[in-house]
Amino acid sequence: MERSSNDDSNSSDVPVSMGAREQLAFAGDGNEPDNQPTRDDGLSSRVGAITDDDSLVNADDVITNFEKLGALRLRGGTSYQYERIFLRFASAVSLNRYSKRQLAGLKGKELLLRYLLEKVPVPSRRTACAALKCIWEEGLKIPFPIVRRELGELPEVGRRQSPRDADVMPWIGAISREEDPYLRTLVLFIFQLGIRPSHACLFRWSHTKYGPDGKPEAIITTGREAGNKKFTPVKARLPQDLADALAELKKVVPDALPEDTILPRHKRNGQLVRGRMTSQQFAYQWERFQKKHLLSHLRPVDLRHWTSTICRRAGLSYAATNALQGHKCSSQNLRDRYDNPEDDELLLEQGTTLPGGPCGYLMPKLEVDQALPVELTQALSKTLSGEMLPSQFVENITAYLTRQLKKPANTMVA
Repeated sequence: MERSSNDDSNSSDVPVSMGAREQLAFAGDGNEPDNQPTRDDGLSSRVGAITDDDSLVNADDVITNFEKLGALRLRGGTSYQYERIFLRFASAVSLNRYSKRQLAGLKGKELLLRYLLEKVPVPSRRTACAALKCIWEEGLKIPFPIVRRELGELPEVGRRQSPRDADVMPWIGAISREEDPYLRTLVLFIFQLGIRPSHACLFRWSHTKYGPDGKPEAIITTGREAGNKKFTPVKARLPQDLADALAELKKVVPDALPEDTILPRHKRNGQLVRGRMTSQQFAYQWERFQKKHLLSHLRPVDLRHWTSTICRRAGLSYAATNALQGHKCSSQNLRDRYDNPEDDELLLEQGTTLPGGPCGYLMPKLEVDQALPVELTQALSKTLSGEMLPSQFVENITAYLTRQLKKPANTMVA
């Protein structure tokens, strides 16, 4: 689609909501000083040397620079959304009349504040500022001159809610019925590890670590692979069901090389083709699985949040959870913040704390013992039928034993 710096569309088109990427682009606001020191020529002292600073700015050239750098870390739709916001700003303030030197000084700050405060509605102001900051720094290659407090009161970003366990259980049952190892592996990556689809698309067979029995045991990435948007590594021990799915998938693609992606491109006719799958293709396969099993709508990001909840319930540390999900956020707890465990320690904790995987896909292989207390018998029956998660069953057992230990010794049930 051809871009033009004369886009005069209404600024109300700026999206209202802002996700994690926009928050990261907006990160750091509020910590900078109110008044940045300036030099005699009106430039911020943080600017430093600016090459070609007296030539007039061309919006299309700025977008080209942005696409070479910043856009690589964003989803295709997000980068295009940011570009539209910037082009509207460039058209509104006649950006091509100014040089980079002027924009790096007080004039750039004046143009940005006037546009954001007068042209952009308050609900969309946070997203617009995040987009302009991202392209300003990656496209113009100069520091962003304004801070959050200068934009006035902004609405807080809404927190996404994790799906309920009852909404997730039908998906777990569908996984157990899925016969295609490709689809089963694709869905289990999200359920068991809670990773982003972009991570799943980047996994290569060389990232897979094998145990003494020759079966897949773990996936470890560096976070520096080409195409990794957030540069976040994944260090995850594979639950048994995901390891089995990978072993079955390997039989489908026996000629796969170590540098080949685990999830190759999947054509509409079912043929697997060597090459990295895109996020859009991943979304198509996710929707195909959903329609095939007549499931309610759940996005990968919903399951990512749900997996975080399961990890918290099980008592997995922040460091091990972040490594499992390819997340950069660290805990405010000093032990977790400063602790830097080895890969083997992370994998061991994940394996012992989450023996059946975060989603509890491995159901207990037990028969209902009528000698058990009725409370535990009913809970076990629900777990075996899929109505209750194994993690919830463990919570019931823990609560039951806690009550028993508080009773006098002569009244405890053996």
